[in-house]
Amino acid sequence: MSLAEELERLSGENGAKKELNGWRLTSSAPDLGVQRARLVSKDGRTLLNNIQIPERFRQAYKNWFHLIIECNWRTICILFLLGFIVSWTIFAVIYYVISRLKTLKKDESCIANVDTLISAFLFSMESQHTIGYGLRYMTDLCPPAYLTLCVQCVVGVFLQTILAGIVIAKILRPKKRRQEMRFSRMAVIGPLDEHDKRPTLMIRLADIQEKLFLAESHVRLYMACSKINSRGDRELIGVKDMNVGYDSGWDRVLLLWPIIVRHVINEDSPLHGMTRDNIAKADFELIMTVEGIVEATGMTFQARTSFLPDEILWGYKFKPMVIMNEKLSKYEVQYSLFDQTERVTDFDAHPHDTEETEEDHHHNASGFL
Repeated sequence: MSLAEELERLSGENGAKKELNGWRLTSSAPDLGVQRARLVSKDGRTLLNNIQIPERFRQAYKNWFHLIIECNWRTICILFLLGFIVSWTIFAVIYYVISRLKTLKKDESCIANVDTLISAFLFSMESQHTIGYGLRYMTDLCPPAYLTLCVQCVVGVFLQTILAGIVIAKILRPKKRRQEMRFSRMAVIGPLDEHDKRPTLMIRLADIQEKLFLAESHVRLYMACSKINSRGDRELIGVKDMNVGYDSGWDRVLLLWPIIVRHVINEDSPLHGMTRDNIAKADFELIMTVEGIVEATGMTFQARTSFLPDEILWGYKFKPMVIMNEKLSKYEVQYSLFDQTERVTDFDAHPHDTEETEEDHHHNASGFL
């Protein structure tokens, strides 16, 4: 499969959702079986169920502008059309009522050539958008009529500004850019590299967009832990930050090609002391976030994913996917290997047995590869 075909397959929204973030399962990945409850889905959606929020409706619709932006394009187009049609209709009814109730001489009228509701609607539309065909026009005989016209002009400008702002904000919103971030289906724990055998949690990350690059992209990794309380309910007890290089600046990643985000399992790691056997039985969820700025618009976005304990492979490493083509003298990114892993032989399952030197701390710290 060519790179263009692979990118087209991965960019499909429906396929991406069905295949959990767009990537095929690795052949070495185990069957996940019964899924545990999770806080964040693989495609980044928050799965919390909020119950008995005080003033839920009021709190939700105080930010009505941002809620409309979150709607799909079909809903926004309907609101766009309804906004104008409703305003035209309201002022058309007002004009018609004024022209009917106002008593004038036989040859005089408040609005020339407006004697039906349809003609009042056409006059309302022409006035709000300053079309002015000339057949229907306002006279100075009815103060309520031309005061209504002044109000409609102000309301029309305000309505156009709001609707145009919603459309522009929707266009600039980097939602599609967020969907182009790809995380590996599984996380792996293996040696840091061939020379450093310290156990390291590794997650592969890629930006499949070839034309639009990101600025100031950085990653974060968190561990959300839970336990069974005295009442027999499982409760969330806290979120711990996992170092992926932020103390040395390695959390700011370069996404020109697929990278591997690394977290060294040392004494400061929440995973310290865990083994192959007890990590699969642990009650935690790893939540990874990637934030970046789209260069074309300057808008910031965040992509998220999560990993449960049974989605972590112990004693594995990712297969290399950025390989030099000697014939073309170019590096090739083979996306078919994105989720492929391979077993590491003689991997030490006890992280405290490996010592860290000063040189290792500076050159092989948590970060990305």
